[in-house]
Amino acid sequence: MRAIAAMLVVFHHVAWKGEQYSTDPMYWFNVGDAGVDLFFIISGYIMCYTTFNKNVGIARFLKARFVRIIPLYWVITSAALIAYLVMPDKVNTSGGTTSIFHSYTLLPTTSKYLNNNGWTLSYEFYFYFIFSLGLVFSGRLKHLLPSIILLSLVLLGKFYDLADVNYYFLTNPLLIEFVFGIAVFNFYNRIKLGRSISFLLLFLSISLLSYVNFIDDAENRPRILDYGVPCLVFFVAMLNLEPVFQRFSGSIFSRIVENIGNSSYSLYLLHPFALGVCSILLVKLGLATYSFFFVFVLVSSSILTGYWCYCFLEKPLLKFTKHYVRWPPWRAPAKAVSPR
Repeated sequence: MRAIAAMLVVFHHVAWKGEQYSTDPMYWFNVGDAGVDLFFIISGYIMCYTTFNKNVGIARFLKARFVRIIPLYWVITSAALIAYLVMPDKVNTSGGTTSIFHSYTLLPTTSKYLNNNGWTLSYEFYFYFIFSLGLVFSGRLKHLLPSIILLSLVLLGKFYDLADVNYYFLTNPLLIEFVFGIAVFNFYNRIKLGRSISFLLLFLSISLLSYVNFIDDAENRPRILDYGVPCLVFFVAMLNLEPVFQRFSGSIFSRIVENIGNSSYSLYLLHPFALGVCSILLVKLGLATYSFFFVFVLVSSSILTGYWCYCFLEKPLLKFTKHYVRWPPWRAPAKAVSPR
């Protein structure tokens, strides 16, 4: 699912590059943003999964998330800063101002980040902080408390609307998608779905996204309804179909998808730069008008550079941080206990 989420975002940006440089080969694709929503649901689930039945301190949890996410982000942001200082017109070509300070701090802003995908990391760390507040409790309360806080913040934003970027960030309905992930973790083992129902849910989620893809007023509709709910249905279906997918775990296709999933963070951060460079090169070579070739080059270059970054930058950075952070940052129990 990480691979699918990352590729949705890649295709979303490829479609935009096609509109900018080519003959708009993916004019019909309008739901790539849903990859971000799927990432948020996955994050809510995984944070519960990795801390379940473990004695986790708030400081250690936040420190672990920091060293996992920030080093690679800062390295790529620094590379973007160099490009911005040398060729400011080649960074954030969609327009708007770029804030160097906010790019490194991930604080909310109306400007753009040097790596504009960093806006999602702002919400991730916001969620990590709220989630960590529940870690002082045990049992279901450790997940119930952050869920209540997140939903209360969203409700506050609905009842009291303030024209302030920080207030909008703190009360954004996107926070509900983290709650979706938390809810699935806590109820998944209580509601086992059959294979037929799971495939039906998978078809339903794809149908819902397809409907959103082609409706005219999608921009004026609630994102949580158009993207969040279909991604939630998709997430539940995929979890229940895991035994089916495991049958193909040794296939070439499965290994490719697994590698894309493992490198999804690098892919997510680096692909905008791969797309920008390749688009410019194809234009200079006179090849941008070949629509399918344009898409193929941009997608394949994104995947390859993301995997290269994962192997030669992300993994070494993680290894380097092990010298400074106790890894893992908590002590696992002697025997794993099912969340049932």
